[in-house]
Amino acid sequence: MVTSFFEPLPPPPDPAAGRRQWAPPVWDRPSEGTVPWLVPVNAVVHRGDLAVVCVESLSVYPNGFVVDLRVLTDPRRSYEEVMAGVRRSGAQVPRVGVRFSDGRTAGREATWPHGPARPGLPKEDDGVPTVPVVRFVGGGGGVRAGWRFGVWVHPLPPKGPVEIFVSLPAAGLEEGRAVVDGKAVRSAAKHASVVWT
Repeated sequence: MVTSFFEPLPPPPDPAAGRRQWAPPVWDRPSEGTVPWLVPVNAVVHRGDLAVVCVESLSVYPNGFVVDLRVLTDPRRSYEEVMAGVRRSGAQVPRVGVRFSDGRTAGREATWPHGPARPGLPKEDDGVPTVPVVRFVGGGGGVRAGWRFGVWVHPLPPKGPVEIFVSLPAAGLEEGRAVVDGKAVRSAAKHASVVWT
């Protein structure tokens, strides 16, 4: 008979035993536990000497969508050349904004949409903003592979054109624009697969 060096572990606590699990507000980020439906965009909003900026797709959820951005750098350029351009501009992260067909906008503010929602955001009694919200939800990469950025937009847009504005001075882009059909975004939300609620 083999005996273990370790004493037996106690049973794990019962997750349902009086603990309420925190959940983010519905407007704050993509629905957790949901597989989004993709709407291809493939719009090059800037082509420069050092980089190309592209709105690749929208990852659509029942409560909003993520603008999937890609920044590709010229693979023939050295790391030093690319990074010198980034440092000169001062703005190393893209600014992203949207305008819905009904005129509502988000992302125009002269602040970076990182962290919690901007102070003074007008909200309904239940805490849901009455204006669209734009927030960064991820990103990463490097000079050789390029960078990817995810920008969350809440709520789903109305039918009609959705304008997506991008500014990235580090890549030479003062402002570019892509247009997506709001009806296609709303339709995609119906196809998102909610796995866990």
